[in-house]
Amino acid sequence: MIEHEGIIEKISGNKITVRISQQSACSTCHAKGACMAADAKEKRVDITDYSGRFSENEQVIIEGKESVGYKAVFWAFVLPLVILIVMLVLTTTVWDFNETEAAISSMIALAPYYFLLYLLKNKMANTFRFSIKKTN
Repeated sequence: MIEHEGIIEKISGNKITVRISQQSACSTCHAKGACMAADAKEKRVDITDYSGRFSENEQVIIEGKESVGYKAVFWAFVLPLVILIVMLVLTTTVWDFNETEAAISSMIALAPYYFLLYLLKNKMANTFRFSIKKTN
């Protein structure tokens, strides 16, 4: 299970917006003040909850299945990499492009992929679900 602590920012009907702080691995280091690599980002996650047990500014834990994380990595990193490599191989061997043309063609090939992801964002949002629970 993937878990993040967060604070409920807004409740609108059955939709709860939770603010989580996503930190890099070194952000908890004692030397982070002197290091430029430390960073933390705030994210907002929308969760549907019908229980009515939560209130604004309450500290909660959001959970997601590990398989959801693997799917996200696949769609965001693995498949685009495969598209790039396949296009590079096709353009250099089959279509006989030079290296610059092959590289540009490979990057252009990602445009329809990301456009398709954009069109399917609502459908994919239903796949990437999180649940919410109270902190102990």
